[in-house]
Amino acid sequence: MSDASAEGLAPVTYLPWVTSRDEVSSGPSSSAPAAPAPGPDGSRGRGRGHSRPRPVTNGARGAKTAAGADTGADDPAPEETGIERDERIDRLVVSRLRRSALSVAEVRSVLVEHGLDEIEVEEWLERYGRYGYLDDARLAEQLVHSHGVRRGRGSGAILHELSRRGIEQAVARAAVDDLDPEAERENATAVAVRRARQLSGLDRATAERRLSAFLQRRGYAGEVVREAVTTALSAHDS
Repeated sequence: MSDASAEGLAPVTYLPWVTSRDEVSSGPSSSAPAAPAPGPDGSRGRGRGHSRPRPVTNGARGAKTAAGADTGADDPAPEETGIERDERIDRLVVSRLRRSALSVAEVRSVLVEHGLDEIEVEEWLERYGRYGYLDDARLAEQLVHSHGVRRGRGSGAILHELSRRGIEQAVARAAVDDLDPEAERENATAVAVRRARQLSGLDRATAERRLSAFLQRRGYAGEVVREAVTTALSAHDS
């Protein structure tokens, strides 16, 4: 998942400027107006940066005769209008949002990859955010829950994941700071107890060393690791 897809995210619907014929087959979809889609600047027809049609690269080549001679020149590739380009890119982004929540940085990367210039990218991001499809603070909260509670990761590992997803440091730190320290200790202890069962054949010193390293790799701080290891091994010995 994607982790976010297992968290009960509301299904994403198409943006208002996409026509109903552009529905994606996966997941529920909503009807959209049949009028021409506005460009990122809100106008009908070509928006900013749409004046140059972009060619579609699937033109067919002329066939050859048995003697090897061409029967005709290459067929001209159909041209993609600005509206068609917008609809194509929007279908791609929405289909990804249906599968999992994305950060602003991740959507920005998709838009840049598909040829939008800097001004267009910012316009599209602003519109996606305005309609509630992009919210890094909300995404960070979801990742803190899924990685901390469901996956048993510590705050250090969660911060690393938020950074990897392109969430700003201040937003990521605020979300991690909301993680209950007592809940993190309980998570670490639960993880340590499960892991300790696999170390039953080792002497105490070796088990402590391996269990500590395991919890550290999962992003738990030193004090939390020491408490969880002591509790887990004491419970196992008893």
